[in-house]
Amino acid sequence: MFPSLVRRLAAYCGAAGLITGLLTVTAPAASAAGTPTDLGVADSYAADLAVGGGRVFVPAGDRIIVADTDGNLTDGVVTGLPGVQQLAVNVDGTRLYAALTASNEVAEIDTASLAVTRRIDLSAHPCPSTLALLGERLWVGHGCDNGTGGVVGLDLSASIPAPVAVGGEHLRPPVLAAAGDTLVVGQTALHDADVLVYDLGEGAPALRGTIEGEESHIDSLRDLTLSSDGGTLFSAADAPGHLSRYDTRTLAATGTYGAGWNGYLSAVALGSDGAYVAAGGPWGSTDLTLYDAATGAELFAADQPDAELLPDGVAFSGTDVFALLRSSTDRLLLWRVTGVALPATKLTVTAPAVAYVGSPITVEGRLTGADGEALGLRPLTVIQYLPGWTKLPITGVTTRQDGTFTFQDTPVFELPPYVGEVIYWVFWDGDDGHRRSSVSGLVTVKREAALTLTGPQSGVAGTAVELSGVLTEGGRQPSPGATLTVQRTLYVKGTSGKTVKLPAVRVNADGTYTFTDTPASVGRYSYLASYAGDGGTGPAQATHQIIVK
Repeated sequence: MFPSLVRRLAAYCGAAGLITGLLTVTAPAASAAGTPTDLGVADSYAADLAVGGGRVFVPAGDRIIVADTDGNLTDGVVTGLPGVQQLAVNVDGTRLYAALTASNEVAEIDTASLAVTRRIDLSAHPCPSTLALLGERLWVGHGCDNGTGGVVGLDLSASIPAPVAVGGEHLRPPVLAAAGDTLVVGQTALHDADVLVYDLGEGAPALRGTIEGEESHIDSLRDLTLSSDGGTLFSAADAPGHLSRYDTRTLAATGTYGAGWNGYLSAVALGSDGAYVAAGGPWGSTDLTLYDAATGAELFAADQPDAELLPDGVAFSGTDVFALLRSSTDRLLLWRVTGVALPATKLTVTAPAVAYVGSPITVEGRLTGADGEALGLRPLTVIQYLPGWTKLPITGVTTRQDGTFTFQDTPVFELPPYVGEVIYWVFWDGDDGHRRSSVSGLVTVKREAALTLTGPQSGVAGTAVELSGVLTEGGRQPSPGATLTVQRTLYVKGTSGKTVKLPAVRVNADGTYTFTDTPASVGRYSYLASYAGDGGTGPAQATHQIIVK
């Protein structure tokens, strides 16, 4: 039951965190990573996302859908764009460029009026698909299904830009990235995808070197992004299974993001200040993960279980991240995750591992900034989740000035067996200066067992004695086949006691049990009967002493 409950809990609060111990989510979660916006498009296989000029642009067939930076659809739409593929927005957000595969053009669009201001002919370089924009230079990756593709550069300051070829041919339109003095061209649809790095310092691209796909194990490269100075490259691909980082000067791999195999990555984006990297992908991987760009530490993870992230489908918008998803019914979805690039906060919780039916559970915790400083009085959202996905809000929980909080709860199970795992999800919504965070605590609620043990007060050495008792589980008969362990300790004056384990004792159906023992020596005998409990019942013990003469 529990793994599926965690999956649904993660989806509800927009986070798929690693849960250990007391179920503390290691990566802060976000409730605002909630329901995506349906863009009203089905069966569109264009995959890209661009943000600029206070708007979000998504290609869809023969048009571009426009949303605001709150993630809401606007009345604006750019039509007449046959086979629109990848998009690029200039630095000030005034111009949008769109690769039109079906008409062999690049369209320039005014982001304020959404009017197409010009169309750049690329009929000599058919099927333009991918774009990288740097200042007034636009690089276009092109290629149809005949296996002859490549890259051309366009000088956008010219009234009629003339395409200039960069490098040789490619089997498919390569993925592109440009920043600082660097242009990166990555081969696609290959098991060993080479990444070509060009120097733009002298104006015309000059090959600086190649990051070898076979050596770096780059399989099915899908997306690239560069730091603002062009010195650091981030790549997302099917393999090596995690986000990779390279130095574009030395062409050396300098780090990875994510532990082990993170699935098949399809998108990567870098925040405007370079502090955060967002990445994600389909086929079993978490849809969106945020990393500290400098350290590689995972800061945030969120998932939409019924959708997959599309290639090049991640973009920053200030402190928010937008992601483009395709649902299981082939609907295009725009997902806004707010505040992920704000300074992190830390929310902790402690709760008893086991509690008993009818007894109150005390849950404690603390909310602080990433530096450990308390954030003062802050209201928290607390929800109790019972087996069967029954949820109940616990109101009135607020942190103290030192960031600590405490609440008590007595779970009420409405359905048998009236025991099970209870999750307490605690969430803080964040503020203008701090990222939201959440944490969960798991408590296993069991029936409380009771065990008695009686027998004679005295005996004679070499003579058998009989002991008996009763086991109950929450006031009712025990589970069939319950057994007890029994140990006997002999205390003789001047010794610390010698303990012997006796044969296990089976409990009768009505909870009674009996066993006999024959003390061989004189002294004080202490008998300890123990019940280990089971999945729904806690442990219990009982003792009895006999003086043997």
